[in-house]
Amino acid sequence: MASIITEQLAHKALTTAFGAMFGLSFLKNGSKYENKKAPADFTPVLRFAVCSDIHLNGEENQEAAIRFARLFEDMYAYSAKDSAHKTFDAVVVAGDFSGGGDEKQYQMYNRIIAENKREETQVLTILGNHEFIDYRDVDATVGYTVYKKYISEEVDTHTVINGYHFIGVSYNDDGKKFSTKLEWLDAELKKAVADTPDKPVFVYQHPHPTATVYGSINWGTFEVRKVLQKYPQVFDFSGHSHYAPSDPRSVWQGSFTAVGCGSLAAFMGNLNYIDGDKDAPGASGGFWMVEADACGNVRMRLYDIVHRVFFENIDYYFTDLCNASKRSYTWAKQKAPDTKPQFPSKACVCAAKDADGNTKLTFDSAKGFYEAENYKISLTDSNKKVVWQSTVISDYVRAAGNKTVANAGKIADGKYTAKITAYSPYAKKGGTISTQISVE
Repeated sequence: MASIITEQLAHKALTTAFGAMFGLSFLKNGSKYENKKAPADFTPVLRFAVCSDIHLNGEENQEAAIRFARLFEDMYAYSAKDSAHKTFDAVVVAGDFSGGGDEKQYQMYNRIIAENKREETQVLTILGNHEFIDYRDVDATVGYTVYKKYISEEVDTHTVINGYHFIGVSYNDDGKKFSTKLEWLDAELKKAVADTPDKPVFVYQHPHPTATVYGSINWGTFEVRKVLQKYPQVFDFSGHSHYAPSDPRSVWQGSFTAVGCGSLAAFMGNLNYIDGDKDAPGASGGFWMVEADACGNVRMRLYDIVHRVFFENIDYYFTDLCNASKRSYTWAKQKAPDTKPQFPSKACVCAAKDADGNTKLTFDSAKGFYEAENYKISLTDSNKKVVWQSTVISDYVRAAGNKTVANAGKIADGKYTAKITAYSPYAKKGGTISTQISVE
């Protein structure tokens, strides 16, 4: 039990510390929360999807391959229903589309695009770290060679779609840093801002800009941030961490705007900011659908690729994107409405063994202003001995979820006391369930 307490104290301390660091914009923008919604007459002139971390392995029946193809199918179906803008203009892939950079993985990537993409849609791709993995022991620069063979001679691109600039920047040819790309990125941003000074500029690279979105502390890049923070118009997308984009911390505004994309393959979380990386239980994955109107306003919705529906309450609307003094989604404003998550009045915990003999605990979700991010769970036997304890990521990673499932592993048959405490994304301790369960 001591380890759970220590972990939660660390989580709270680090949330406070990083909140102070991330929330410098609080001094300018105040603490009032603005839950902006797109107006009824919002009319997009641009629509695109942003995904990352597909991790194709080259096999036809891989779930990730099925999901990538599904992205095209579902976005075309959605676009067809919009009388004002029926086109699906682009797919942005923010790196790690392959598992290791093997040529068969590139071939699979291109095959899915060829079989599913229509002429109206552009695919914008940059290299993540996984595109170099298979070559690092010998020569990491082979990652560039393979990319140029299958994708494009240009590893960094500047594209204009429907009046909006998209700038994609890949790692150096070592697959680790961006030191050789910063001058180019700065120059391209200057061109974009000069051309469209009143519109956001969409930028994408694989790792998060450090000290921005959820996951950017240990999966970030200071190098790219140093350039981006010079341009308030920047609307940046990144992946790498796999951290759940359903978490409110995955959207950040300060000197620029940053968004974490999670993963098309599976979402993760981090429960103490340092070494607590965990996979979310069950199937998860998704991408952002982004729309922009003629005036530079942006609407962004999160799509659950597993259940093929949008997250009902994850619907962002950005205005004044070129003005750093007018931000709706700063750390402080996102954190301000956070409340202690509470379980439903008749919440229950069920225990059942799966085919492998593992005991699965299923329980109702706790919710506050945001859904609970995680649960601290313990099982205690009749002698008051803790036989199992863990922290699990909640079902907030799924649009269709309202129950969390925790795998307690091999537990002896008998009666136990299950204690489950909910915590919010900003480390607020919420309600607790304490109940008797039977394992048999």
